[in-house]
Amino acid sequence: MGTGLKRLTFAVTPEIETILDKEKQERFYDRSRSDMIRELVKAGLRAVKIESEAADGNHERKV
Repeated sequence: MGTGLKRLTFAVTPEIETILDKEKQERFYDRSRSDMIRELVKAGLRAVKIESEAADGNHERKV
C-alpha cells in the first residue's frame, strides 16, 4: 500500500534551515515539514516558469 511519494534527501545551509523553521512556524504550523517543502518547491517552480516565460516574451518583442 504505497503513497505514490518518493523520498528525497538534501542538505541545507544553516541560513536556509533558519528560513524554513520560520516559515514552518508562521505559515505551515498546521502541516508537516514534508508538505511544507513540497509546497515551497512547487511555488518556486511556478515562479521560475513565469519568470522564464516573461523573459522569453520580452526577448521575442525586442526582435
